[in-house]
Amino acid sequence: LTGDEMGRKGGLRAQKEAEVKRAFFGAAMKLFQKQGVEETSVEEIAQEAGYSRATFFNHFGTKKGIFRYFGESLLDRVDQILKEADATQAPLERLRTILSFLAREADGNREELEIVFLHSVSDPEYFKNPSPARRRLARAVVVLVSEAQERGHARTDMPAEEIAFHLLSLYNTAVFAMVGGLGDAEATMESAWRLFLDGVSGGDPVAG
Repeated sequence: LTGDEMGRKGGLRAQKEAEVKRAFFGAAMKLFQKQGVEETSVEEIAQEAGYSRATFFNHFGTKKGIFRYFGESLLDRVDQILKEADATQAPLERLRTILSFLAREADGNREELEIVFLHSVSDPEYFKNPSPARRRLARAVVVLVSEAQERGHARTDMPAEEIAFHLLSLYNTAVFAMVGGLGDAEATMESAWRLFLDGVSGGDPVAG
């Protein structure tokens, strides 16, 4: 095979793998909504998706892999957004873009996100061992905050990692609000972003 033929073959293989994963994810979400996560077996997911049980395990390893897939697919799109972003754009604007994107995705996929989010936070390992997707997002935010600091666009009296932690906490709060029925994630994220940039006092001296 020539290099071009091998490239096309690899591309087709990746496309097929993505299609299979999407089919499993869609089947799992349908069954989880209908009968619950714990009550749904891998066999049922495979049957609903139209593939074998062995194929499921080849792609996801365990049932938890379904939830990891959701996060990884989002972060793949975040990576693409950052890759296509104008390098001259202010890093905080790029950061706002990806956080807004994640909030819009939350609003647009409420049922799926609610299942993934609530099941994930109920897992004792969720906070002890961040998923690869959460680690990827944290790294991306730290890189952008560090760049903002280097350009003089962000405070430098706090480490980039600490600022990134607070920013991601704002995003998580927006998701919590949406899941709890307190509003949509994008609007909550936008107001939290303004608060983050301006501070509680809005630049005015505190009275008294």
